[in-house]
Amino acid sequence: MTQTPPFGAPATVGVRLGAFSVDAALVVISSGVAFLLGSPVLGIAVAAEALLGLWILQARRGLTPGALLFGLRAARVDEPVVPGAGRAFVRGSLVVLGGLVLVAGAWVVVASAAFDKSGRRRSWADRAAGTVLLAVPKDKTTDADEARGLSEPTVHARPSTSREPLRVDAAVVDLPEAPAWETPLVAIDAPAAAGERAPVIAPGPVAVTPEPAASAPRTEHAQLLIVFDTGQREQLDLPAAVNFGRAPVSNEPGDLLIVVDDPDRLISKTHLRLEHDGENAWVTDAGSTNGSEIISDDGTVHALRPGARTLLEDGARVRLSERVFTLSRLIGGPV
Repeated sequence: MTQTPPFGAPATVGVRLGAFSVDAALVVISSGVAFLLGSPVLGIAVAAEALLGLWILQARRGLTPGALLFGLRAARVDEPVVPGAGRAFVRGSLVVLGGLVLVAGAWVVVASAAFDKSGRRRSWADRAAGTVLLAVPKDKTTDADEARGLSEPTVHARPSTSREPLRVDAAVVDLPEAPAWETPLVAIDAPAAAGERAPVIAPGPVAVTPEPAASAPRTEHAQLLIVFDTGQREQLDLPAAVNFGRAPVSNEPGDLLIVVDDPDRLISKTHLRLEHDGENAWVTDAGSTNGSEIISDDGTVHALRPGARTLLEDGARVRLSERVFTLSRLIGGPV
């Protein structure tokens, strides 16, 4: 017996037809307006642009306007990732070709999901493309993401081919968790009594700390270097408490905020929290939509449970959705 994918239930035929009808109506209406204006060439161009837009949305996000309205997502049949350009093109092309048969042929291709005996309700187009259309529960999105007006897709973007293959460790429950600290961790450099101003904390490439006053003692201090796979670099004084995200907000006074480069908008507004006391580091997923993971030295991947404060071992990397960063502790000279 074929198992239903764990990341969503197959969409029913009626819902599929409703979502497709919305997409078809958008294409027909946009091109029909151009035809009514007396320009058949413009009408054809508008229809082609509308189809191109639907293809790009499905390839990159796994959705179309109709799918978004009905709570559907397209994904690869074997894993929860968006279809990609090739699969989306095959899937859409077969539907368009079906429409060449008395127009209604497109709806026949979509409704062919009713003939799939595997239980996944895959249409002829889905079978050819290796995709499946899923009905995603509403509670898959976070409140922070819903505040933007559009929920993020729960299927993940295809991992970059530049990353090495990683093994998934099923024993996620064995990850160590640390108790919450009794007092909030605040990034400081020296006591205010020494005559220094408080450090200036601001999101951006580097958190800038003012030069100490001449009367301050000369001491050794540690810093943390954070390097992302995109080349983004952050250098912070330790100890530090940092929130990462697309538009992060503070949990406690003195938190550092790092805005992560995320053109695909797969990272939540406040995605992950990092706490470093100068010797050890802990990470906590802040209830993100697309999740966080720890990647061990040997390539094993441990998924972080939302809200679980987890010890980060030396040499491990951290993945926020599709972004990965590493930590390096730097020992500074006299300052």
